[in-house]
Amino acid sequence: MDEWVCLPRCLMAAGLIVSLGATEPTGAVIGGLDAAGVGVAAGEVLLGELNCVACHEASPKVRERLSPKAGPVLGDVARRVRPEFLREWLLGPARVKPGTTAPDLLHGRPETERQRAAEDLTHFLVSLAPGGLPNEVPANRVAFEQGRVLYHRVGCVACHAPFEAAEELFAGSSDPEDAAPGAAIVEQLAATSVPLGALASKYTRASLERFLRDPLSARPAGRMPSLNLTPNEARAIATYLIGREAPPRAAPARFTVDSRKARAGRDWFQQLGCAACHALGRGNPELVVRPSAPALADLSAEGGRGCLAENPPSGVPRFYLRNDQRNALRTALARVSELSRPLAPAEVVAHTMTRLNCYACHHRDGVGGPSAERGGYFTSVVTEDLGDEGRRPPHLTGVGEKLRPEWLGQVLTNQAAVRPYLGTRMPQFGAVQVRPLVAAFGAADWVQRAPPAPAVGDLEAGRVLVGTNGLACITCHRFGPHPGLNSSALDLTWMPWRLQRTWFHRYLLEPTELRPGTRMPTFWPDGEAMLKTVLEGDTSRQIESLWEYLSAGNAARPPGGVPAPDQARR
Repeated sequence: MDEWVCLPRCLMAAGLIVSLGATEPTGAVIGGLDAAGVGVAAGEVLLGELNCVACHEASPKVRERLSPKAGPVLGDVARRVRPEFLREWLLGPARVKPGTTAPDLLHGRPETERQRAAEDLTHFLVSLAPGGLPNEVPANRVAFEQGRVLYHRVGCVACHAPFEAAEELFAGSSDPEDAAPGAAIVEQLAATSVPLGALASKYTRASLERFLRDPLSARPAGRMPSLNLTPNEARAIATYLIGREAPPRAAPARFTVDSRKARAGRDWFQQLGCAACHALGRGNPELVVRPSAPALADLSAEGGRGCLAENPPSGVPRFYLRNDQRNALRTALARVSELSRPLAPAEVVAHTMTRLNCYACHHRDGVGGPSAERGGYFTSVVTEDLGDEGRRPPHLTGVGEKLRPEWLGQVLTNQAAVRPYLGTRMPQFGAVQVRPLVAAFGAADWVQRAPPAPAVGDLEAGRVLVGTNGLACITCHRFGPHPGLNSSALDLTWMPWRLQRTWFHRYLLEPTELRPGTRMPTFWPDGEAMLKTVLEGDTSRQIESLWEYLSAGNAARPPGGVPAPDQARR
């Protein structure tokens, strides 16, 4: 087993004390709160994102409403993070990573005590994961260039800052009206994005690659979701993120755990309340912490005492907050009794989309969606011009009325996808975080509508309508393994598995109303069929025939004029 050298010597040799930054940041960055008009109280979101109920006891109803964000699992943190980084982090999280929601637990103490506590805690955490960081992967120029594009395309920059302007990366593939106009926009986004910190000082390429492949195992709270990266993609992005910085030139140092310091670090871990937010994970005994702070319901919303003080006393967590954030928390605490009320379905949707920053990619009821500054990073990975539908994730207005709950659950928890042409991927946040959305979307978007007019469908008529002798749907759409004639938009055979039948009928009659900006044409303007030669132009029967034919999926006889099958990803 490889061991790591003494921590202070490693810090000096690598020069990390300087590289980790020295500015005093202000304000916690929570991406979803930046969506204008989101309609969610900032103070309530902050209570959950700062995990206030970890120390301030609250009822189960309040906890359920706040959905508090637990901290990363720390039992194997030494297999992810350099030990020298751990020590500097413990001495000042917000100095190392401006915008973090993690508090400083050692502030206000004598410097010798702070240094000793950080040292002991580092030895304790490293002792939980013997073996240390994985073997390093060598830098690779090809992987670096692949990671450069992937980082800016697959969805990382929906939350994190880009490092290059979109038009420099995606010349000819992004909308000129959306493309970021140069370095000024990149700099602007850096100030409003979820921070990355100094990654080369924190990870090795190998440990960052492993984290990117499965971030939820280390951070089950889901604020850092999985983007379903392949091993090669994770390696490329890790190579790019580490390589673009100026990583320490010193050879990987070796750190020898001092058992006495590790035991002292375990005591610090409990005494400081670290165990209130951080689990140690499988194979490690969990340390129980009994909150000594006042209950949430007993906190005074007046004054600036405790955590909400601008300069909290020693022994109280110090969160680096802006004045408006402190005021928002005070407002939330002034109405803390209201937090026992369960959220209505529409509120569950808004709160969850705010916490997980879904608004960065999706708009719903006029809120959110890619900003003008980030719009150019949402690209298509195919050569066909599919418009905004080929670049941007779908809007979520009325999605509970549109999608079958079974399919929505698969999208949220099981990587189900039907838009392989989108560069940006649907993240996986973990079932615990998103499962309530399935029922909430359905309840929030349910509208009592008259069912489609009774009609008897005709399977063969549906086949004719889809083919080139009918409405020529296969001009733009795939049909199972068969590509479209001119492009390969959504696979038609997935429609009945994804969509509610009533929504399908409404959409075919009024596509632009349900999907503004869509290129889907209207074949039944004002309810009148344009094609009179099939089923005598009976609108209801034509639409029902389409539904029946598509419901047969790949078992159905292919439509007329369909191209030969290919091996394209569905």
